[in-house]
Amino acid sequence: MYNDFLYRKIDNSGLVLFRIFFGLFIMLECWGAIFTGWVASNFVEPTITFSFIGFEWTSIFLGQNMLYLYGGMGFLGLMIALGFMYRISTLFFALLWTLTYLMQKTSYNNHYYLFMLVSWVMVLAPAHRFFSLDSFLFSKIKSNQCSMWVYYFFMGQMTIMYFFAAINKIYPDWFNGVFLLPSFEKVGNYLKYDLSFDILGDFVGSLPFAKAIAIAGFLFDLLIVPIMLIPKLRRIGLVMALVFHLFNSAVFQIGIFPYFSLAMMIFFFPVEWFQEQFFPKKSYLLDRIENKEAQATRKMIFRYAFILYFLWQIYLPIRHHFIPGNVFWTEEGHRMAWRMMLRSKSGDITFYTENKNGERKIIPIQHYLTGKQIAKMAVSPDMIWQFAHILKDKLDPEGKENVKIFVHSYVSVNRSAYYPFIDDNVDLANEKWSYFGHQTWILPQPKELHLSYFD
Repeated sequence: MYNDFLYRKIDNSGLVLFRIFFGLFIMLECWGAIFTGWVASNFVEPTITFSFIGFEWTSIFLGQNMLYLYGGMGFLGLMIALGFMYRISTLFFALLWTLTYLMQKTSYNNHYYLFMLVSWVMVLAPAHRFFSLDSFLFSKIKSNQCSMWVYYFFMGQMTIMYFFAAINKIYPDWFNGVFLLPSFEKVGNYLKYDLSFDILGDFVGSLPFAKAIAIAGFLFDLLIVPIMLIPKLRRIGLVMALVFHLFNSAVFQIGIFPYFSLAMMIFFFPVEWFQEQFFPKKSYLLDRIENKEAQATRKMIFRYAFILYFLWQIYLPIRHHFIPGNVFWTEEGHRMAWRMMLRSKSGDITFYTENKNGERKIIPIQHYLTGKQIAKMAVSPDMIWQFAHILKDKLDPEGKENVKIFVHSYVSVNRSAYYPFIDDNVDLANEKWSYFGHQTWILPQPKELHLSYFD
């Protein structure tokens, strides 16, 4: 019965349409990253990159070649949209995008993570069996159907994404508008001083407006999936999603993420609607006959992989509850947890070496890092730890001296006062990283800084 639940055959029009959107978004994202200078600022200009811990070897790809890599990924996106050499195109894109995702944390973004997850599922999804160059060139693969697991995956992934996006917003500085206010002040000033809309500008730049949007954002994230699951409310949900995502795109300028999220809404609508609207002349085609024993084995393996995937996706957003300290302060458990646009941080950091006599000397970190990297590292403990080890290797490449690296670090959260962040008596160059635990050299959250309703 569970097999039937995942493998029930349905019309593949929605999946085919999503493949086209997915490929076009890849093309726009990758080629746009080149033309806006994003690739240059993150992969070409830096001589050091903050990869995910354990993937430091990816730094060998830094440099001019990253422009060609992103250009190639954009071309793969076009091939995916056209459905040409689909399996190869999606596999290569998934590999390359995962590589670039793991290469840097300076410009971490949730939609890069979402792109990675979706790209691997699209490798498995039979999205090329209709309305594609592959189905035109190789008519034997042509099919009108796909298995229901594809739709369940996207619906499940969006449920997790929106649910945790809502739950993560339950903290004081979200609902009191403190985090959102600076963004709306900028928009308000633009309306007031550049467009001469004084009343509108004052309203948009006000704290009550920021609070109202904060509440609306929380309610949208919490309710959009349940609304989309109710047939009578689905069109209302789509209008809500359009308003919400287009508003976010205009105010926060967060790239293609709003539009990609809208495209994923396809999987909440009846498959027959897309067939009638986009492929009205579609004819019925029988599925290929497969070896039943081999098919049963594949289904069993896939079934367990499907379950494990979603258990992991649920664990990642809640893992910070198993680590001492508040994630808003420690950052431990922040990434891959759908903690989207929740807080702003700024920091001031100084690195020192210490000689045998206990004398400390300031290290000019601007000689090694870009301004963007320094700003991000100053508030990210894992990046601070990584840079201490990078400095140790640079200052003592042969490992003959016992180089010690200490840090003076202060952090502000949501425009608060600056508080000490890292224990400056700990030699970070000789500290080991705790992958699943708390880094004891992160100082406790100040009592004056309220980042939880339980503080």
